[in-house]
Amino acid sequence: MQRLLPLGRATLASLAILAPGAAVAADLALVIGNHDYRQAPDALSAEADARAVTETLEQRGYDVTSGTDLDRGEMRRHIAAFAEQLDGGEADRVVVFYSGHALRSDGVTYLAPVDQGNGSVVEAMMDGVPLDLVLRLAGQAPVAAVVFIDAAQLDSFEVEAFAAPGLADIAVPEGVLVVSAAAPGRAIPRSAARQSAFGRQVVDDFLAPGVSVGTAVNRLRSPAWATGDTDTSLALVQTPTDSVASRVRPETRAETQAPDTAAPEPEAAAEQRLGLTRAERRKVQVDLTALGYDTRGVEGIFGPGTRAAVERWQQANDLPPTGYLTRAQVALLDRQAPAPLEPEPETAEAAPSAAAQREAALDLSSADRLSIEQRLAELGFGPGRQDGTFDSDTRQAIEGYQRSREQAATGYLDRPTVTAMMQETRGVSQDIVEGAEVLRGILRALDQ
Repeated sequence: MQRLLPLGRATLASLAILAPGAAVAADLALVIGNHDYRQAPDALSAEADARAVTETLEQRGYDVTSGTDLDRGEMRRHIAAFAEQLDGGEADRVVVFYSGHALRSDGVTYLAPVDQGNGSVVEAMMDGVPLDLVLRLAGQAPVAAVVFIDAAQLDSFEVEAFAAPGLADIAVPEGVLVVSAAAPGRAIPRSAARQSAFGRQVVDDFLAPGVSVGTAVNRLRSPAWATGDTDTSLALVQTPTDSVASRVRPETRAETQAPDTAAPEPEAAAEQRLGLTRAERRKVQVDLTALGYDTRGVEGIFGPGTRAAVERWQQANDLPPTGYLTRAQVALLDRQAPAPLEPEPETAEAAPSAAAQREAALDLSSADRLSIEQRLAELGFGPGRQDGTFDSDTRQAIEGYQRSREQAATGYLDRPTVTAMMQETRGVSQDIVEGAEVLRGILRALDQ
């Protein structure tokens, strides 16, 4: 399915330079589902997910530019058409949904068309569309912008020295929320079902009328993952009663509401009215973590991990365990959290981190490191070149593995991480080396 608007004077040479004059639309969406790949296994359920999301968005008032099984030229034309619409007027809400494969190279994520090549660094980088471009386009929405990505299928492109399948770390522009089927560096199995679990979450939660973005994020089910910064009190799909009020910018609505006549608010709405910035939300997560309440990430997004941590902290302080904070509770949390330790200036750069020290204490040989790299690749975390040397790609793969297994995501190995990895990969491939003394010792311990 391809629904493509006229390009006017927009050129493929530069997607950022676009001709004005497109029709103004209140809510805009770009939906791409690439399934039938020529040089990689099919991206299962991508087409079905894209169709379901497109139908839902159109039913709920969005002007949707959509396409399935797009090659390089088609994918660029669809994105250029979407960009021209954005350039022609202010879209209140912007939704982007991409399902298919992706490649990451040198810290950059490329969304892959169906004719994506991976035989050289030139193919990997020139065929795909940088995710950063799509995020910048979404960031033009003044009210709400959410980018959904399902590009973490375990069975994908072969890992190469210059590129690996899946997502790299994502730098999110201000005002944009990214919701992914899995965290960067993690790969997950997908079935050939008509619709994926992630696709159903997008339709049932994020695109439900009147459901706020924050509520939808709280309902995310593992391994889905979110990061970014947007007004989580807003809904991507309006209810009939808020169609006028929702078009007013958030700061204007706050100024015009009359607190003395407002009805009592539930805990979630009360927290939203605090207007916590992303930095303030990160500070809350840092404080909770320092006090021993694991938020499962410090990204400024209050997902299920943070809500559970808040609830445990509230219970410990004889407060109503709502999982939502008041201004007084934020202040109390700040007072309770220990002050961050500042290292001596002379030794701060020279002293290795505690995580690096724990890895060094393992005394891994080159064979051990090669075995770890092979196991990371087998589990779907592309470690880059498998040569027994831990470079930045390997560190990213280790961090992705740790994050997906709810371990401390340091990017460095410790014995629990190595033991879990060894246990998960026992007997999966005869090509994986056992390693030397350290890894063989762990294997022997697992057999006891």
